[in-house]
Amino acid sequence: MALKFYIDGEYYDEDNARVSVFDYGYLNGDGVSEGIRAYHNSVFRLKEHVGR
Repeated sequence: MALKFYIDGEYYDEDNARVSVFDYGYLNGDGVSEGIRAYHNSVFRLKEHVGR
């Protein structure tokens, strides 16, 4: 499974994802992460997920 990371409006693969050590989230321990399942190129229970 290939991971993608969204940083400042762009998607990066795991080999090229970088965050500055001066990033607000890094300096202050702030962050948000989210996971969503997909099977056969379809997001699992997308409507329910977005509703939450």
